Amino acid sequence: MFFQYPLTKGFKERALAYGTIMAVITLIFHIFSIILGHGLQTYFDTPIGSDFIAFYTGGSFFNLGNLEKIYEFAPEMYFPTQFEFQKQIIGPDYMGHSPFINPPFAVIIYAPFALLDYIPAYICWLIFNLSLLGLCVRTIHKELPIYKNTPFYKLFLCCFLFFPTIASFMFGQATPIILLCYCLCFVSLRKKQDFRAGFYLGLLAFKPQLAIAVALILIFKWRWKSLLGGMLSLSLSLGVGFLYMPDAMHAYLTVSPQLLDFLRSSVYPIQGVDSFFGFSVLLFNNINPSLAITSTFVLTGITILFLLSLWRKIDWLENKVHWDLAMAVTFCWGLLISPHLFYYDLMLLLLPAAILVQHLPWLYLRNNKILLWTTVLWTVSYLGSFISDAQVNILSYFNLMEIGFQLATPTIFYWGYCIYKATLDEQRQRTFSPTQELLVQ
Repeated sequence: MFFQYPLTKGFKERALAYGTIMAVITLIFHIFSIILGHGLQTYFDTPIGSDFIAFYTGGSFFNLGNLEKIYEFAPEMYFPTQFEFQKQIIGPDYMGHSPFINPPFAVIIYAPFALLDYIPAYICWLIFNLSLLGLCVRTIHKELPIYKNTPFYKLFLCCFLFFPTIASFMFGQATPIILLCYCLCFVSLRKKQDFRAGFYLGLLAFKPQLAIAVALILIFKWRWKSLLGGMLSLSLSLGVGFLYMPDAMHAYLTVSPQLLDFLRSSVYPIQGVDSFFGFSVLLFNNINPSLAITSTFVLTGITILFLLSLWRKIDWLENKVHWDLAMAVTFCWGLLISPHLFYYDLMLLLLPAAILVQHLPWLYLRNNKILLWTTVLWTVSYLGSFISDAQVNILSYFNLMEIGFQLATPTIFYWGYCIYKATLDEQRQRTFSPTQELLVQ
């Protein structure tokens, strides 16, 4: 489809070539880091599977029947019980810290894997998440017409041309679970199956911050059936927690107010967090913590106002092009609203990107820079955290205040804004009266 546009001649071929090269280099680099590592640690002294050790820890404590101990909190170590357990798994020289900070009921997902030894558990976890990603691709493949003539396996492999997808698997993350909930929610809403859509969205109770934007729009447009579905799945999750692990739920509620402080601490790699929260903390926290908090609230508030102004003009499913693109903007900006959005979580941008491709001819006619900004987003999603890390390290070397400018955050916002503006401008033109149209002419 890209060859239809003179300004993008050869774009598809270059995108595939560059994406494949970067994906192969990244995978080779990761494999060598494991080979050159020691024990269960890579060359960079991180566990094989990285953050999977946190999920394995949560599942193991649940299987042992002492899940409440996982949330024991100490300011100097944050989660000392978890740290000691992880040292037993990874090795006595392990000095990292990858705590399990999900709500207790999330361990239901991880507990079966924790019945295995660590490496077999990680391999099974990878297979599980690859299967979920396949379900995401199959869901969108069936729903959006532009993909109907594209083989499934090609779409599946294309997901790995986007670095955050590879990073999600290298880190052993649960992002495919979230992406599947997003895809099922989007497709269900598109089919007018509101209750089902809300139920899928409510399954994000283990990471509720990633459901905020979509839930806000459902409330704003008063899709009450979807709200009922969301309340049902949320109630089921909370019910499982309080019925089967009440002590752990109370421990989590006690410690959860301190989790934002943990994300702002010196032990947490805030350079990799691409949300408004991460952007503000990296830029302002060492200058004035209050300024970082204010910046987070201001940026979040402005984004929500932009979303509401967009949806105020759009009638629900009256025009599928406008509705689809408004949903793409909602999913895109919703990520920035979430406090914790590490760069592997940007894999969730696969959904708004798939929607964008569906309506690319329409968008390109209204903004011929959309492919340029998509390319910038692809590049920054790969290099953004490394650039932020370099800024902090350089300033630290010269004994200067450690601050940084997170490139990914404004890039993601502006990419969403390009879609937002094209959709809103078109909607405004459609609301002109004949008299107004004559005046414009």
